Amino acid sequence: MKINVIITAGGTSQRYGVENKLLAPCKSSCVLVEAIKPFLETEGVSKIIVAIHPSFSDEFLNALEVAHIEDTRIILTNGGLTRTQTVKNGLRAIDDDCDFVIVHDGARPYVSKALIDSVIAGAVERGVALPLLPLTDSLVCIRFGVDPVDRTEYRRVQTPVCAKRDIIVRAYSKCDGEYLDDIAVLQKHAPCDVRMIEGDPKNIKITTKEDLKTPLCGIGYDIHRFKNGNGIKLMATFIPCEFSFVAHSDGDVAIHALMDAMLSAIGEKDIGHLFPVDDEKYDDADSADLLRTVLDKVSEKGMCVQNVSVAIIAERPMLAPFIDAMRNNVSAILGIPCEKIGITATTNEQVGDLGNSKSIAAFATVLLA
Repeated sequence: MKINVIITAGGTSQRYGVENKLLAPCKSSCVLVEAIKPFLETEGVSKIIVAIHPSFSDEFLNALEVAHIEDTRIILTNGGLTRTQTVKNGLRAIDDDCDFVIVHDGARPYVSKALIDSVIAGAVERGVALPLLPLTDSLVCIRFGVDPVDRTEYRRVQTPVCAKRDIIVRAYSKCDGEYLDDIAVLQKHAPCDVRMIEGDPKNIKITTKEDLKTPLCGIGYDIHRFKNGNGIKLMATFIPCEFSFVAHSDGDVAIHALMDAMLSAIGEKDIGHLFPVDDEKYDDADSADLLRTVLDKVSEKGMCVQNVSVAIIAERPMLAPFIDAMRNNVSAILGIPCEKIGITATTNEQVGDLGNSKSIAAFATVLLA
């Protein structure tokens, strides 16, 4: 079985911004290169035709080089002014002896090999295969006001679309207008029984810059020694004991580690730079207030906390009875559910200052999106 792939890349990304979204950074390369990669690993693919706007072809070739992709199966042809014209241009470059043609949006960088294999199998079975996703939101028609529509019979259309060569070539040869997608052309000019494939929610089409915001993760660590006292604070929770922290602020070592993790994730310097030890206004500062300041910085970067994991290392005091209170307090500060906050406590097995109850340390990781 011989398969040719057409990657539609003829647009100029007017809704995305100044730069071409297809060349925007994505995963380890750019959107367009990532959209192509899974097809390079698909059995039977003998040619990948990238129908691209001529003004972006050099940048795309450079992106392939940077990604260390040298594959003679990849060829370029000119994209058209519309999607329909772009596919037509791609079809002119397919092999005469190919059995199937796959059409995929160059703006879908998260397509999986599993989905590709499914549409190929569906096309082998029926001649044409199309990935679809159900609608989750309610649907209305606004042609004559607001008219509710039953969404159960409607689906969202994805690519890749796979069709037998003779079917898709016949359909586009008869096509003299502009269509929204390939299935509209196929059903109009070469109607057949389409195999409906379950789509992949991750297989999104990049339209705006918001679609390409990737999660950020950070890690933080802090440690504080003990002195005689009447209690400590961990994760904004007071824990009565015979110790206090030797610290500039209240010494909440767990929150300090969490703040450093958040700052690290957004590329900022650590809390020592943000809250200097020689600044008197931070003497005995409440670490919960400092955490709110760091959270504001995260928000300024257009990010929010998705998940927190903190590991506290302490021989004494016993922390297990306070874990739930810690989660509740940090949940209230960060504005995320307790279920997204993990706090574990362990000992240092009586090794070193941590194991001899002279200090407490904490590691923290955070996921921002």
